[in-house]
Amino acid sequence: MLAFLCNWAAYRCYMGMCRGGAEMPSRPIFPIKVPCSGRVDPAMVLRAFEKGAEGVMVLGCKERECRYGPGPRQTERMEVQILSLMRILGLEPQRFFAATYGFHESERLLEDMHAFVKGVSKLGETPLKSV
Repeated sequence: MLAFLCNWAAYRCYMGMCRGGAEMPSRPIFPIKVPCSGRVDPAMVLRAFEKGAEGVMVLGCKERECRYGPGPRQTERMEVQILSLMRILGLEPQRFFAATYGFHESERLLEDMHAFVKGVSKLGETPLKSV
């Protein structure tokens, strides 16, 4: 599992969880800090799947908290592109998750991570792993 985390709200929530001793999901989620979730390109997500990621998350700031302005809107557009490409590649849409968080929503982020890992675990190995 891989998570692209916006440097601001999402990453702050993630670090708060880690420092607070939260019970992390049973399968590891490897965090990648990015300046803005809007800068995550569909090619980056597809490359993660190609390299064997079972699931990919793109986690950003809420609309009014984004330091770069259009980041959340760009992430929404990118999500549509990724889901379309995933269908073409035969990947289940449940393997991708995008969401926005406020600076103090660590608990919500933790719940979403647990739900995502649980959902992806039910799917089994990615069909791209054998490619």
